[in-house]
Order: sequence, then structure tokens, then C-alpha cells
Amino acid sequence: MLCFAMPEAGRAPIDLVIVRPVRRDVQMLRNLIYNLFRLLGGSEARALEEATHRPAQAQLERLISIISRNQNTAFGSQHGFSSVKSIRDFQSCVPIRTYDELSPYIERMTSGERNVLTAESPIMFARTSGTTASAKYIPVTPEYLREFRRASVVSGYHTLRSFPGIASGVALSVVSSAREGLTAGGLPYGAISGYLFEREPALIKRFVSPIPYSVFQIPDWETRYYAILRLAIQLPISFIYTLNPSTIMLLSKRLFEHRESLVKDIVDGAISTPDRLPSKTLDDMSALLRPDKPRARRLLQLIKENRFTPEQIWPQLKVICCWTKAAASFYLNDFPEHFGQTPICDITYGASEGRGSVFLSPQAQVLALRSHFFEFIPEAEIDSSNPTILLANDLEVGKNYYILFTTSGGLYRYNINDVVKVTAFHNNAPAIEFQHKGGNISSFTGEKISESQVTEALSKTLCETGIKLRFFTVIPEFKPAPHYQLLVEPDRSQNGDLSLEAFRKLSNQFEQNLGRLNVEYKGKRESLRLAPVEIAVLPAGTYEQLRKRLASAGVADAQIKISHLNPKADIKSFLIGQLAISNPGVIEPVIH
Repeated sequence: MLCFAMPEAGRAPIDLVIVRPVRRDVQMLRNLIYNLFRLLGGSEARALEEATHRPAQAQLERLISIISRNQNTAFGSQHGFSSVKSIRDFQSCVPIRTYDELSPYIERMTSGERNVLTAESPIMFARTSGTTASAKYIPVTPEYLREFRRASVVSGYHTLRSFPGIASGVALSVVSSAREGLTAGGLPYGAISGYLFEREPALIKRFVSPIPYSVFQIPDWETRYYAILRLAIQLPISFIYTLNPSTIMLLSKRLFEHRESLVKDIVDGAISTPDRLPSKTLDDMSALLRPDKPRARRLLQLIKENRFTPEQIWPQLKVICCWTKAAASFYLNDFPEHFGQTPICDITYGASEGRGSVFLSPQAQVLALRSHFFEFIPEAEIDSSNPTILLANDLEVGKNYYILFTTSGGLYRYNINDVVKVTAFHNNAPAIEFQHKGGNISSFTGEKISESQVTEALSKTLCETGIKLRFFTVIPEFKPAPHYQLLVEPDRSQNGDLSLEAFRKLSNQFEQNLGRLNVEYKGKRESLRLAPVEIAVLPAGTYEQLRKRLASAGVADAQIKISHLNPKADIKSFLIGQLAISNPGVIEPVIH
């Protein structure tokens, strides 16, 4: 979802404006839109700022609003919502729940039953990947969308304040389809990002986010990426906004691979996608597929000078917004090669289930106090039968917590299985960062290594060795002795063919860095209770094949999140299969 989603108050006046601007008026209209956003977004930003001075009161107001609206639902009646007057009442009436524990209620909603979790009927279900093989279906109600948008509007407002130069151009975003299918009750399910993108005012679509929504619905992924690039390469891109940094890198690589075809298309005013485009998509794109020979000449010059990179193609680019924390940070290592010194900002913590934080500056994300009601459990107590339950004003800087969501979408005391860290306080409200999924801790003998430690250790190793990787994950192995296997796909276009010695150095350095981050791991290795890390080299193209496989199974682009520690069984099986295919008869090459 675009971080510049317009506030509700600004939708009608924008939609009523009808203009036919000539080219010289385009920037003037764009400036008008951004100024209107500053005006309307500023009101919500000031409301959040006020809430950060009194987080306890703001959170109580949020909770009572959600509970009172849904007190006569099946869930509300069963849990005594009508008697809830305080946070303590709520905690006494409603137990903490996981998705599996809420799923019987959600299944009733997907079948078409009303007034189950929410008094409002859902308008769609956001389908997202689960911690098991099953997908999750998150009810999306009109009030939930308003909660979601509050955080988006404030994030957009502060992003624009931090990087005012983005008003000079347009957005390059990648969203997923809001309509991937229908539930048994006839309601659509898909991505909330697509739903919000599709419903932006006409002028926002034309002058701020001009790539048509239908482009993001192209079934074939290679064709979709080419179509996105074909339009983007001719646009004055001033900011890139998409969740997944691996998607940004994939687009950058495709940009280089298809450079000659893309430039020829600009000369001809055409598009040469791998697969045929749907007629509606082609119609939607037609206004942007104009011949532009001066632009083509500039791009050809960049090709000749070996400077055909996003940084040079889009000199107006002011900021990239994407995930930057936890496992996503690995994919940022290659950004400087493509984007130079372009600032990269974290897109804030959130999910289909709710918005957890709001962007205040490149250094701070505050808890989304005006969006949902939040509770926290200290990370070490998550398996306790009676864990400590904390509120926003109870947290401590530097500590990790599991976060619980209560939203107008029907999630009550919902354990999303995410661990967040409090990095600071803004006034009296905590600034938080996502750390890792809960439970993604591996321990043979008490070392308890986390995905964030594995990611940080390898990122540091790559900086020290200069090696470039396309992908990696770490798999715990019990035989012949407990140890960890590091699976890597080298970026052969950058490295060439690496020697066995280079892989040994990579493995050894990774293990040393992991030991520095986790003293228990270091101790277990020194006492020989853990064997050395093995490194296994995946064949070229493995990561892209895996992405395509997941996409063909219906996983949205933003949901393609492959764990860097002990991935799901089907992912692990695929990766081991790729090793076997490249080296029939043995799971090789494995280097000790």
C-alpha cells in the first residue's frame, strides 16, 4: 500500500476535480496534490503526536471504541463485551488467541455468516501466509481500513516532510491483487495493498502513482515485471515504495537484463513483454506507452557508458521505502551498487493483521497508538501459563516483546507471533522495530540462535569478504553430529566462479561472527558440543525458481518471505532437491 494514501477527508474534493493538463502543468498539479496531502495529513499527524504524550489514555479510548462497536456480535456476547469498562475487564473476559484459535469464527465469516467477530460485515479478506502451510484469512471491515489508513497517512506525511524532493516525481510501487479468489460466502480475498491502491482518487493514480492497477494483476510474473519496468523507465520516479527489498533487487536485475528491449520499446512507443498482455491491461497502459526518442537517447548513452543503473536512470529518486529490519536486511547489501547513496527507509512494522508502527523520521517509528489496541509479553515469558502482560507505557528500552493486536477487523488479543524491540521513547510512547517471528529460535544444546543473529552474522561476513550472495538460509542438521548447514546461492554475475577456499573462508567467518553475537553458540562450539558449520552451494537461479514456485501457488509478492533460519519444510525440501539435481546421487557440494 502506498504510504501516501489520502486521508478520508481529502477524497471527495480530489475526485471531483476534472482537468486536461498540458505537460507543463503536470508538475503544478502534482505540487497541488502533495500540498493538499500535507494539509490533510498534518491533522492526523498532530493527533498522533498528542496521543504520544498520553499513550495509556489513547489506548484505552481505542479499546473501548472497538469493544463497544462489537459488543453484540457472537464473539462479543460470548466474552461479555457489554460489561467491559476498563483494560483489566477486557483482559479478564478475553483470553490471548492465535489464528488457529480464532479460525472457527473466521471460517463462519468466510462462509457468509454475519455478526460473528464484527458488527460490520467484511468487505474482503486479506489472505496472508501462515506459519504452517495454511493461509490465513484476515477480515477487513470499513472501520479496520480507517484504522489501517491512520497509520499510513501519518507515515506518508512524515516521509514527505523528511524527503520533500519526492514531490518532484512519481512513485514506483509494487502491490498485489486484491481479488485472488472468492470465499465460500462470495467475498473476495487477496492483498489489502491492492484494495487500497485500486481505490485511490483518480488524480493520485494519474499524477502520483501512475502505473495502472491492472499491471499488478498480470498473471505471469516475468511479464508483470517487464510491464512495470517498461512504464517506470519512462517516468520521473522520485520514490520507490514496496514492502519486499528482494522485489526491488529483482526489478533492478531485470532492468539491466532487458535494457536493450526496454529502450527499443521507448523508441517505438511499444511494449515487448514475454507473454501477451490482457487487452484491458494494454488499454490501461496505452496513454503511457508513448514514443520518447530523447529519453531513449539518454538511456542508450547510459548503456554505452556502462552506467545503466536505477541511480542514473532516475536522477530524481530521493528515497526507497521497504522492509529493512531482521531478515530483510540481507537484501540491502547490494542496494548501493544499484542505487548509490539513495536513502533507504524502513517501511514501518505492520502486516495484514494490522499496523504496528508509524514512520516519524528515518530514525524513529512510534507505536501506532491511534490505529489499534496493543499489549506486550516479555519475550522470555511467552511459554508461561501466566505471562506478564504489559501496555505501551510499561515497556523498557532495549527489551524484546511479543506483541498482541486488538483491531476493528475482529482480532482480539491476537498473538501475531512477532517479536518487537523497544528502541527508544517518543514523548511517552515506545518506538519499536520488528526483530523476528516468534519461535524461530534454533537450539541443539542451549545456544538459542535467532534468525536476526544469523542474518546479522552473514551480512557482516559479506562486508568483510566482499562476496555477493543472491540468497541464503541456515538449516539445523543432527547428523553425523549436531551442526548448522549454511545454504548459499552466489551471485555469479558479481563474483565469477568462487573457489573452494573462498567458500571455506565465508563459512569460517560466518561462524566467528555468529559466535560474537551469541556467546552460547561460541561456547558450544569450543566445547565440541556443536560441530562446525557446513556450507552448501545452491545452483544458479535457485532463488528465482523458488519465488516463481511460491507465486504460482498463490503467494503474493510481499508475502514471499523465506526464513534465514530453519525455513518451512516445503522450502527446505525444495532447496535440498536443488542440491541433489545439480549433483546427482549426493547432496553436494558441501564444504566443511
